Amino acid sequence: MRKAFRPKKRLGQNFLYDPAIARKIVERANLSPQQTVIELGAGKGILTKPLSSRGVRLIALELDTGLCRELGRYFDAHRVTNGASTGHVEILNVDFTKITITGLLASRGVSSCVLVGNIPYHLTREVLFSFLVDEVEMLDSAYLMMQREVGERIVSPPGNRVYGITSVILQSLYAVRPLFRVSAGSFNPRPKVDSIVLEFKPSPTPLVAPAHLRPFIRLVKSLFQQRRKTLHNTIRAFYATSEDELEEIQTIAGIDLSQRPEALSKEEFVRLLGAVEQVTSTG
Repeated sequence: MRKAFRPKKRLGQNFLYDPAIARKIVERANLSPQQTVIELGAGKGILTKPLSSRGVRLIALELDTGLCRELGRYFDAHRVTNGASTGHVEILNVDFTKITITGLLASRGVSSCVLVGNIPYHLTREVLFSFLVDEVEMLDSAYLMMQREVGERIVSPPGNRVYGITSVILQSLYAVRPLFRVSAGSFNPRPKVDSIVLEFKPSPTPLVAPAHLRPFIRLVKSLFQQRRKTLHNTIRAFYATSEDELEEIQTIAGIDLSQRPEALSKEEFVRLLGAVEQVTSTG
């Protein structure tokens, strides 16, 4: 960048400044020139530049107008010097929380993409649900850096104290793998916590069909929002079921409803939804 930018706290800007980490993320993504990549929050371009060197079609989204201008100048100059070796790069000055991947790709005649980014901590949940859940069918894969605590929650197994809503929903849609941790000292300004990079690859045969995704999310959220209660008590209250219906749900699902939600695997949540829908639709 031609000038030093003062990080804006209101935008949650913590700039990664270690190029070795950026290269590592790009290497793990194993991109091919035929792919389209959407980068969330291009910032100063530390990921944008190695991504562009893979010859992919790159759509880099950045809210900060000044940073967009500088990145645009960099790629304009780079194209003059290196021709098409950087692939097709678009730098868009947009708020990525106000767009959809579907709309962005459709307007360019593209059907799917790889999602890459260093997510501002305060936007993590919105990114996970708006993009990874709501637009799962548009993603070939995703490589996202986020707060370590959130990442560890996502990959947590059943029975763990941090196993919860994001664990069940994302593991039901993706094969999720932690790639590596990134220390707080790799950012400027330095955040209070470390980060982690996760890989998300959509399951070839998702546990939850698109038509059942909304009811599945409602079930998982309702149970974990009352995580100290038994499944029996939460289902009875949330779905207004009778004791006879609860017994039928337990039999169909093959799940002991005296358990708490953190004891259930993602497969058991899917079976539980099927049983609840079967009983409540005929009740």
